[in-house]
Amino acid sequence: MIKLNVWGGAGEHGRSAYLLSGSRQRLLLDCGVKKEGSGEYPLIEPEVVPQLDALLLSHAHEDHSAAIPLLYKLGYTGEVWTTRETKEQLTTYFKAWRRNMEHAGQPLPYGEADERLIRYRFLEDEAERECWFELLPGVSVIWGRSGHLAGSVWLGIEMEGKRILYSGDYTSESMLLQADDVNDGFQRADLERQHRTWAESIPISIGGTQGLQEKYNVADKKMIQQAAYVQAHALGATRAEEAMVDSSVGSLAASLGLKTESRLYPSVSTDDKAIADQRPRGERTKENTVIPSPTRVSLDLAIIDAAYGTDRDTQADKLQQLEHAISKALGCGGKVLLPMPAVGRGQELILWAQQCFPDMPLIVEQKLAEGMGQLNRAPFWLREQEGEILKRTPADSIARFLSGEGWERVGTTEERTRLLTKYEASLWFIPDGMMQSSLAQWYYKVWASDANNLILLTGHTSAGTFAYQLLETPEQYGVCRVEKVRYKVHQGWQNVEHMFNQISARHSVLVHTDLAETERLRQGLLGGLFRPEADIDLLSPGDELIF
Repeated sequence: MIKLNVWGGAGEHGRSAYLLSGSRQRLLLDCGVKKEGSGEYPLIEPEVVPQLDALLLSHAHEDHSAAIPLLYKLGYTGEVWTTRETKEQLTTYFKAWRRNMEHAGQPLPYGEADERLIRYRFLEDEAERECWFELLPGVSVIWGRSGHLAGSVWLGIEMEGKRILYSGDYTSESMLLQADDVNDGFQRADLERQHRTWAESIPISIGGTQGLQEKYNVADKKMIQQAAYVQAHALGATRAEEAMVDSSVGSLAASLGLKTESRLYPSVSTDDKAIADQRPRGERTKENTVIPSPTRVSLDLAIIDAAYGTDRDTQADKLQQLEHAISKALGCGGKVLLPMPAVGRGQELILWAQQCFPDMPLIVEQKLAEGMGQLNRAPFWLREQEGEILKRTPADSIARFLSGEGWERVGTTEERTRLLTKYEASLWFIPDGMMQSSLAQWYYKVWASDANNLILLTGHTSAGTFAYQLLETPEQYGVCRVEKVRYKVHQGWQNVEHMFNQISARHSVLVHTDLAETERLRQGLLGGLFRPEADIDLLSPGDELIF
């Protein structure tokens, strides 16, 4: 039996923190803050904190990370398990939260000394993505890229006989970042673990065959051979992965005196071959028939990002809406202001705008340009192929941008003032998506008096922030237009439905949006009968689920 205690994140946007308690181990998944009003922290139980065995951090954004120093102040002595890229970003996000609290006139419940107590362990040092490793005695973990931010991951956990998915913030629709498929990730990890177990438990050598035959008879060998072949092909293994299975099975067969042929083993029956040829993701054959997807991975609990709730739009829909809003403003001779987080969707939309509006002046603030440099140094997290929207590979698009072609950088008041005078219709990308900083509000004052100008918000706006106030009552501040079109860095209805149809979970918890919207999505998914036996638990901060 395991308990899930929601310290934050389900039924609300922000302060993600999920406690998993078994009979022997306690794990915390993320520990973030809520940016609304004067800021809110997770519903941490102080007496539990010293008993925590590990904290797993999905990514660096404040709503997943900024309460971590508070844990150390309350007596946590363990480690934060995350990626190197995330650890490098945390200093920036801790500073951002500190500034946010200063702006709100609220004291931090911890100090910089508590931040220095944080000890890190890196997931990629323990195992490659989609490979099980032992985090603690009796607790195994896998990780995969979640597509939300360079360094962001989803997590699979095994403890006390239960299997758990924590998606973190997930999107498969990023123009730049790679997301690893959850279903494939679990199945590949299981296959790799079986392969590793065989390799460790059965010595590969020609000598001593008789002793091996006594321990592992021919029937056992054929069963292993058959399972390896079927699973590798069912997962759509690459040639290199198939070769790994061929080599391992072939070497073992030789030590047992068995003959095999590459890939098409005689011991595989016609029925097994049919199963093996079921490629994932609805791939089409040369005969143009759709091949079924592999079996869904079975889980006991899935905590799934559903931040965009019942929104059914695709990323292409969102970009079309953005293009229309920007074109309308530019056509009137207006300037378009796009406030963005320092790292994340800002870099994606800069590259998109550079391609979509090649003849328009493009001005980028220094911090966003530095964020592009960070992506350039993190190729592991990027897509390798060009997409339907960006006509270059992400690496090539980033390299072209960093060459300085087609845009101008600003970092001082003098530079901003000069370019504001120089250009009329133009695109301006600035840091701080919620416009709380003095820099963002300086830009607003420049924009406010011209009705042709547009402030275009593309992400979540927490209640009480300046961006939120502009959306709610723009006429109180100026005459320029303020619009919001979300760029997808989270999952909406169709994405959640797709993920649900790839996994089979006894309990599913939708997180990262308010309770009313979560309930609407829940009812819509259940009404769609995507899986008749589905059970979606509606949880809020303070709730407990036993599974």
